[in-house]
Amino acid sequence: MKEQVLRSLERRFRFFFILIILVFAVLLARLWFLQIVQGEKHYAESLGNFGRQIRIAAPRGNIYDRTGKLLVSNRFSHVVSVVPNDILSNPEALDFLSNLLEVPAAELAGRLEKVTDQREQYVPVKHDVSPEVIGRILEARLDFPGITVEKYPVRSYPLGEVGAHLFGHIGEINQEELAKMRSFGYRLGDLIGKMGLEKTYETYLRGTDGLKILQVDSVGQHLQVLEEIRFAPGQNLHLTLDLELQLEAEKALSEHLVWLRENTDYKSARSGVVLVMDPRSGAILAMVSYPRFDPNIFVGGVSQEVLTGLLNDPLRPFTNRVTREGYMPGSTFKPVTVIAALEEGVTGPNQNFICAGMDRVHGALFKCWKQEGHGMLNLVEGLAYSCNMVLAELAREVGPEGIAKNARLLGFGSSTGLGLHPLEIGGLVGDPDYKRKTRDPRWYPIETVHLSVGQGFIQVTPLQLAQAFAVIANGGKHYQPWVVQRIETAEGRVVKEFSPQVTREIQLKPTTLRLVREGLEKAVSMGTARGAFWGFPLDRFPVAGKTGTAQIHGKEDYAFFASYAPADQPELVILVVVEEGGSGSLGAAPVARRLYEAYFGLRKTTSTPELPTEEAEAPVEEAPAKEKPVE
Repeated sequence: MKEQVLRSLERRFRFFFILIILVFAVLLARLWFLQIVQGEKHYAESLGNFGRQIRIAAPRGNIYDRTGKLLVSNRFSHVVSVVPNDILSNPEALDFLSNLLEVPAAELAGRLEKVTDQREQYVPVKHDVSPEVIGRILEARLDFPGITVEKYPVRSYPLGEVGAHLFGHIGEINQEELAKMRSFGYRLGDLIGKMGLEKTYETYLRGTDGLKILQVDSVGQHLQVLEEIRFAPGQNLHLTLDLELQLEAEKALSEHLVWLRENTDYKSARSGVVLVMDPRSGAILAMVSYPRFDPNIFVGGVSQEVLTGLLNDPLRPFTNRVTREGYMPGSTFKPVTVIAALEEGVTGPNQNFICAGMDRVHGALFKCWKQEGHGMLNLVEGLAYSCNMVLAELAREVGPEGIAKNARLLGFGSSTGLGLHPLEIGGLVGDPDYKRKTRDPRWYPIETVHLSVGQGFIQVTPLQLAQAFAVIANGGKHYQPWVVQRIETAEGRVVKEFSPQVTREIQLKPTTLRLVREGLEKAVSMGTARGAFWGFPLDRFPVAGKTGTAQIHGKEDYAFFASYAPADQPELVILVVVEEGGSGSLGAAPVARRLYEAYFGLRKTTSTPELPTEEAEAPVEEAPAKEKPVE
């Protein structure tokens, strides 16, 4: 009996011993799995609970004009950042943020779900938040520990709309941009340049972000700063732009548009361009595309309603007309035809022409703007008085191929190489070969005379037109237009320096240059631009230029004036385009006159960014009759 009891106890002992061994084996296996197999994962999770990272955004580089005047800078505001996992796992926190930041909950959740690291890093979700929003978040921080507010450098455009198309604007990086730029350290919520200099020089302006590692408790509340790495600010751009000239250009154009609408029949004159270049280097001194937009509206995020309104505006305020608009240049193209005829040897200084008011070949199908005709003219007078009949005779002699060839030599039909985003369009120089490939195998003789006066198969950008007049002014050198002189660090160390670049040089005959320059100078002193420059001291500051009036189907005439001065030693090229502004002498030349007066110290320049609303002064003499090229 005793032996049976002992054997029973022994069996129980063995059972419990084996059970204990199995329990310890399971525990050891579990510990091995947790610490060895999944050790790194849990270690990372523990760090996420202990330390969280928040990036400290670097201020973007400043932008200055040629004399060091500040054009674009930064101000400090606040940004709301969140830990995605904390918000996505807390519907109440998601709704709180959605209502406070006025962002749909689904949109906010969708953005946060795309973040790769959802536990350790704070991600910015709203920039430039108001003090009221900051106060609400600070009050609710204990309830929603995954939300924080930090100081943040915010882009500032103190000049408002002035120079908007040149400076550009910033905006939050989108998914397509992020896919291309992630390898350069960009992430969701970052602000990047979207157009203009902000986009073109993004890599220089951006700077290097800092980093702050925060100790948090088990519920995500901040305890202390464990480590902080300071940011490095972006690099500064120093431009060729002259702020005083830019302000005067903006003011002159906007006031003249008002004057045209209130004092003439051109009630739709609301858009235009002013471009000022140095023909000795290709440096851009002023660039205006009108209408404009205020880049400040994109700081902190623009509402969809405002953005839709801008995008749907028929005047297209986002379009940089200087580089992205193709125009028929009208009579400002006539110097090209004259150059072609002289270079091809089909005319000379002694040839005379008869203008009876309409073409001797096409009759009433092609008229001169002066209905009664100019009578007998030589080549220089034909250019000065912008006589269509002189150009028609030259066009028949040189042919469309000769006109197109010389137009391309002057830079039309291809981009200038400025490189400003969005990139400039190439334009169009049409000839029989172009028409045969794209439209119709037949080229009609009247299309040749249309081309000779800047109508028909010709589209140029204002930048190309200004460059062509710069080539005439400097004797044949194609300077690549440029607007950035140098790039410097915040400490003033030069990172990159730019200088004038001659891309090519065309060899024009001395006779060609002399006759064309003489015709352009007389166009201002005695020809079609005489009224706009009545009373201007041309004896001290001679101006050479060409008016132009282009007919656009269904619209009022477009006004052009392309010029340079002083005519004997050019320092400036000024181009003015006014859409639906009438004749070049009425709609465009007065704006150029004001800029020459400002540049040569003949009028007080604008010294503040505010654009006054008083009307521009009217031309002191009635402008010549409108040029009316055929469609």
